[in-house]
Amino acid sequence: MIKGTCHCGQISYEFNDTPPYANRCNCSICRRLGTLWIYSDASNIKLEGLDDSTSISYSHGDRELDFRTCNRCGTTILWQQLATPGEGRMAVNLNMADLDVINSIRIRHFDGADTWTHLD
Repeated sequence: MIKGTCHCGQISYEFNDTPPYANRCNCSICRRLGTLWIYSDASNIKLEGLDDSTSISYSHGDRELDFRTCNRCGTTILWQQLATPGEGRMAVNLNMADLDVINSIRIRHFDGADTWTHLD
């Protein structure tokens, strides 16, 4: 299990899966957010403290993804499918975990800006 928390501690997650790698994406939003994504089915991710009163929702472009950010400290928490929030594929920000956990997971670089392939 991987545990992560935003900077102020208002929102946290438990990731009950084993990610084969984490993605650093260079698309227009991910590179600005500075996120490091790990993915699973939403049923494998337990969220604490995340709701509309504690987070800011942002969607852009084709409006398929809902990015959630803590409204207190500004940490980006996750993205989820806008059509089915809390269901299906979800990504959480590995940068919210302890540094030793982050360092134990392979990081891949994803070209979300152009080719939609891994660059490594």
